[in-house]
Amino acid sequence: MKYNDKIYTVCYDTLDVFNSKEDAKRFYSECYYMSEGAEHERYASILVDLNFSNLGKDNVSIDCREIKIKNNDNESKFLSVQLKERLSIEDTIKYYEEKIQPILEVSDEYGIYFTGRNPFEDFGSDAEGNTNFSFSNYYKELLEKFGIDVDNIYTDDWSDGKYKLVVNNEEFKITAWDDLEGVIDNVDSMIELFKSKELKGELEI
Repeated sequence: MKYNDKIYTVCYDTLDVFNSKEDAKRFYSECYYMSEGAEHERYASILVDLNFSNLGKDNVSIDCREIKIKNNDNESKFLSVQLKERLSIEDTIKYYEEKIQPILEVSDEYGIYFTGRNPFEDFGSDAEGNTNFSFSNYYKELLEKFGIDVDNIYTDDWSDGKYKLVVNNEEFKITAWDDLEGVIDNVDSMIELFKSKELKGELEI
């Protein structure tokens, strides 16, 4: 598999994503010097792999149950995404690159930091467009990245911090405190609905 420009490591059934090999080596070097025994060997295996590859693996894990993302070199926290089912290491990397990374790229354009308590605190309904960022524009960009044509989209207030997003005349609920997993779920729900309607339309022809 040809990886993108990220560095990946697998440890304790978790795929870690780093922006640079130096960052990954620094993180696991600290883990290595603070460990012993079998744990020590896990970190050593990762560090050896990173000398020759963009993928470092411990000597135990064969699949993944979650993804942790070091999205900003200046942030000490990792973003965490629990997988709905265990995936092979290759499929986990593919899931990150095809689903999570596009969402993060658009989110970065809007200055959204999922490590915060309310990632969308500067967003609002379309009526608040003069003072806040637009949920409508954000989700339109996301859906177009995943091949969904958006004919019409708008956002109305529902209650404090909660909004009604209408896309192609279908209604979805979103909130100001949706985390990365929440946005992934929102996008998945939209894609699943629109793909199923598209398929139904093709079968009726």
